[in-house]
Amino acid sequence: MARVDAVVIAGGTISNPELRSAAGVDCKSLIPLNGKPMVQWVVEALKSAQTISSVVLIGPPALAGMQFGRLADQVLAEETHEVDNLMKAADVLTAAERILMVSSDMPLLTAEAVDEFILNAPDADVVYPAVPKEDILAQFPDRQWVFVKAREGEFTGSSAVMFRPEAFRNHQDTLRKVFDSRRSVPELVKMWGVGFALKFALGQLSISDAERHISEVLSINGRAYISRYPELAFDVDKASDIPLAEERLRGR
Repeated sequence: MARVDAVVIAGGTISNPELRSAAGVDCKSLIPLNGKPMVQWVVEALKSAQTISSVVLIGPPALAGMQFGRLADQVLAEETHEVDNLMKAADVLTAAERILMVSSDMPLLTAEAVDEFILNAPDADVVYPAVPKEDILAQFPDRQWVFVKAREGEFTGSSAVMFRPEAFRNHQDTLRKVFDSRRSVPELVKMWGVGFALKFALGQLSISDAERHISEVLSINGRAYISRYPELAFDVDKASDIPLAEERLRGR
């Protein structure tokens, strides 16, 4: 498979007051972990991956002058909407066949996890990694997680996704609706349909059922990829995640 380009979304402020207090910063990507801003751990992992061609960082303009900003191949000023950020990255990565988007709050990301995902992901417009519950709890038994039940088992998702730029570019309006409705249960039910939502809630869907339905609704070929790397699912959302991340990063 051809190498892909990566986009790191590093903007936004911390809305959780407890996390903001523990972090001592307002910008989530700049949370210090073992002497480095959180986003630097992400950029370094991507730059070390054999499957990644270039790394684009999207966030506040000030990031360009920081050390991790200089590690990236390009730094772009963030837009107000997630889809606009992705399109902005796609506009500068004109030769990219596929783009890996990751959020800046995945500090445990490793080059190994990135390479395994990219080398084995199915050939689709959008590929979303998920990690089985047993693999998550084997490494993080005491952390609170949200798992989704399917016929094949229970899984948690990732803050990463790989996509073909033309698929996003051709379906911007639909993707904008997906991003805007993801925190509203009524809007999600309206988008996916009552039957699908009910089966999903009861854990009666198989992964292939979900892939087929979502692909039909969005008019794109979407697939899931089951990864055994919990670092793809670990993101810093709570104050208690900071010491846990620092413990895992110690010695890297």
